Amino acid sequence: MQDNQRPSKILALIALLVAVVLPFLLVNTFHHKNRTTSTDKPLLLPKPTLIKAHPTNEPRHNEWQIIHTKEGDSLATIFKKNGLSAENLIQIIEKNPHASLLSKLRPGQTLQLLIKDSHLEKLIVPLTATQSLEIYHDKDGYKSTIHSRKMSSHNHYLTATVKGSLYATAKRSNIPYKLIREMTSLFSWDIDFSKDVREGDQFTIIYKAFYIEDKLVGTGDIVAVSYTNRSKKYQAIRHTSANGESNYYTADGKSLKKAFARYPINFSHISSTFSLTRYHPILKKKRPHKGVDLAAPLGTPIKATGSGRIVVIERHSGYGNVIKIKHNRSYITVYAHMLRFQKGLSKGSYVKKGQVIGYVGQTGLATGPHCHYEFHINRQPKNPTLVALPRTAPVPSKELASFQAKSSTLLAQLNLYEDANIIDKHSNKTLFG
Repeated sequence: MQDNQRPSKILALIALLVAVVLPFLLVNTFHHKNRTTSTDKPLLLPKPTLIKAHPTNEPRHNEWQIIHTKEGDSLATIFKKNGLSAENLIQIIEKNPHASLLSKLRPGQTLQLLIKDSHLEKLIVPLTATQSLEIYHDKDGYKSTIHSRKMSSHNHYLTATVKGSLYATAKRSNIPYKLIREMTSLFSWDIDFSKDVREGDQFTIIYKAFYIEDKLVGTGDIVAVSYTNRSKKYQAIRHTSANGESNYYTADGKSLKKAFARYPINFSHISSTFSLTRYHPILKKKRPHKGVDLAAPLGTPIKATGSGRIVVIERHSGYGNVIKIKHNRSYITVYAHMLRFQKGLSKGSYVKKGQVIGYVGQTGLATGPHCHYEFHINRQPKNPTLVALPRTAPVPSKELASFQAKSSTLLAQLNLYEDANIIDKHSNKTLFG
C-alpha cells in the first residue's frame, strides 16, 4: 500500500516545483530581455508616454527615465533621486553654452534621461512647444544642441450669439478667453462691455491657430473680428505695415488703437479734480487747477500716456520735479510733483507710450504724494478724465489699396460665417472652422 502511494507523492512534489519555480524563471528572463531592448532602442521625442512606470522607487539604469518636474525641483535634486553623482552634473554644466537653461526648470516639464552604468548618457529638456535641449555624451565628453520643431499657422473661424453674459457664452462654447479680451479691448471705445452687452449680440472672429504637425499648440492674435450690438456692427482688421508694426483698423483704414492712455499711473483716487476756479489748499486763494491729482503711494512708477519728445524736465517751485511731453502739434501732457526722474532722460529725449518717466512724490506745492497730470490740446488745458482721446494714424496711403483688398476678403468671410450662424441659431450651436 505504501509502495503504491510513493509515486503519487513524487508526482505531487514535481507539480509544486513547476508551479512555483517556472513563473519566476519566465519573469526573470522576460525582464532581462526588456532591459536589453530598452538600451538598444532609446526613446526619442515626442513620445515619452511609451515608457512604462517602474514598480519601485529605486533608481534604474541602462534605460530611459521620464521625470515630471515639480515645484522646487532642480537638476541637482533630479540627479540625486536617479542615482547620478554630483561629479556627473558638473561634467554636464562645465563649458556648456546652454547651462543657464538647465538652471531654470519649471514645474510641469517632462525631462527624459538615459542612464547607463550610473552615468548620464543623454538628457532631453523641453524649452518651448517648438524647442528642446538635448545633452549627450560622446568620446570628447558632453555636448548639447537645441532641436526645433516646425510650427505652422492657419486661420480659424468662430462665431457665436451671446446668451447670458459674454464670458459665459465664451466658456460654454470653449472660446479662448484671450480672444474675448482682445476683442473687448479693440471695441472698448465704441462699446462698454460692462453695460452694453445684450442677449442676442453676435460676434465672429478669424484668428491665427498654431500647429506642430497636426497638434494644436497655441492661439494667436485676431486677424479680423466683427461684433453686432443693438443692430449696429463694429469691425476690425489686423494689418502689418511696411515697417513691421501691427495694428487694428476699421474697414476704411482708420486706426482702432488709442494714441494715449487715460492715466499715467495706477492710483487709489483723484484727490483734486480739474477746475479753472479751484481754491488752492496751500496758497489759500483761487487758482486754476489745470489737471487732476492722482493719489498713489510714494515711488509709484509714472508712465508717459503717449509717445512724444520731452520739452521740459526740471525742478519747478510749484510743480516740483516736472516733465512736459510734446506729442505732436496739438497735444502736450504734463507730469508734476515727481519724487525723481527716470535715469537717462533729458530734454529732447523721445519716450514711448507706457514708458516709465519718473516716480510719484510730493515735491513743490503738494500736501501728499500724488501725480499732477495735465492734458493740453492746442495749448488749452482739458479735463483728462473726460477728454476724447485721439487714435493713432490710419493705414498709410501707400498701403491703403492692398489693405482694402485684404479687408474686403476677410469681411466677406466674416459675413458668411455670421449668416450661417443665423441659419443655425434655432439649434443653439456655435460654429467653428
